[in-house]
Amino acid sequence: MSLTPYFVICGLICAFWMLVHFFLASRLDAYKLLQALLGAVFFAAAGDILLEALTGSETISHLVVLASAPSIIPLTCLYFAKLERPYLPRPVLFVWILLPAMLLTAGIILVSLNGLAQTDMLLERIHSRFLLYPDASYVGLERSYYIWTVVIFRAVMLLETLNMLVYCVYLIRKKHFKLSDWYGFLFKGYKMRVLEIQMTLSLLILIGFSVKVYLHVPFYRLYPVVTVIIVILMSTLLFFFGLFALFGSKESISLEDVTSALRFNYSRESQSRVAEEVVMDMMENLQGQSLTHVISQMVMQAEGEAGGSASGGTGSLTSALFGGSKSWDEGSLVYRFQHLMQDELLFLRQGLTLQDVAERLDSNKTYISKMVNQTYGIGFPEVLNIMRVDFAQQYMRMHSEASQEDIARASGFQSASSFNSTFKRITGYTPKVWASRK
Repeated sequence: MSLTPYFVICGLICAFWMLVHFFLASRLDAYKLLQALLGAVFFAAAGDILLEALTGSETISHLVVLASAPSIIPLTCLYFAKLERPYLPRPVLFVWILLPAMLLTAGIILVSLNGLAQTDMLLERIHSRFLLYPDASYVGLERSYYIWTVVIFRAVMLLETLNMLVYCVYLIRKKHFKLSDWYGFLFKGYKMRVLEIQMTLSLLILIGFSVKVYLHVPFYRLYPVVTVIIVILMSTLLFFFGLFALFGSKESISLEDVTSALRFNYSRESQSRVAEEVVMDMMENLQGQSLTHVISQMVMQAEGEAGGSASGGTGSLTSALFGGSKSWDEGSLVYRFQHLMQDELLFLRQGLTLQDVAERLDSNKTYISKMVNQTYGIGFPEVLNIMRVDFAQQYMRMHSEASQEDIARASGFQSASSFNSTFKRITGYTPKVWASRK
């Protein structure tokens, strides 16, 4: 075999994570790029060995490495670009595909001209000694094959390695990555950016992979212990690379997030605490209609378990929305906004606008709108709708015979139709169905 079979372990780890991500993480933003990257590493690390064992030809396995190895570094850079920005990388970044395609095409043409058996014999000579450039013993097609598949191949890999190092330095300076981030992540429980984690692991994997590519084949045969150490390190790094890739759509994670990835397998005694952690962890990803709908469902469940008792304040939905905020100083704009809406019931005024609120708070509507969005994660109209739906729920409890028109007007809605559509959107039920459930 051209290389020690121990490198198959690295390839099998990549295949394992490809299957895991296929079944569990196919909705990640960088899923397709990640699968392509893991596939390239699989063929570069183990494809040559497996194909040589299956076909008995070293030439075929050598052609696979010519196509897969030069793809790894550009795919890694594209993966980083996807983690940094959720939208697709620019098409010009995919020009790198020309390099492996060029090497593979040249290799196939030279093999077809030289013959498969003859090329196998040539590869045995190439692997018996290492030359930076073919000597006089290589003539004709042999010389061309050596130049394309050895000299140019290693030059391309060196060029791509330098390009990746430059790109990583650019990301480090742009994102202000620091080595101390790893200390806080591993020992202090601090959050760390997923991009920073994956970039560090990739650079370490690149070192091990460069050793595999640049060292000559007899080296592995002469020093098997060194080979085993390289394989163990690469396998460990590839395993953690695949593990952290499961969190590719999050900006940052803590070590606790990683260790509790399977926290749904909890015991009965801890299920309430774990469920609370899951909900709080996901709440930051909820916005707009999804946020209000989830709040409504949580309130419905809580009230059902409490026997239908209402929460304090102006209502449970409003309390859930405003209660998630920290305690504000009495002079702050947020405190005065909440006081105006909750205590003075300004939200019940029909046709209330952001300009009306801004005038009451001696501010401007642009500043108020920005404050509301930053504080509650939703816009002012949705805050208004939540409070009105909340009040409507309380009103229906106390006035079970009231008509929909009366409920709508009492809650600040201008018509029964807008009341019905807003109530259903936020709670998931029409007012009649909600009342019958209560």
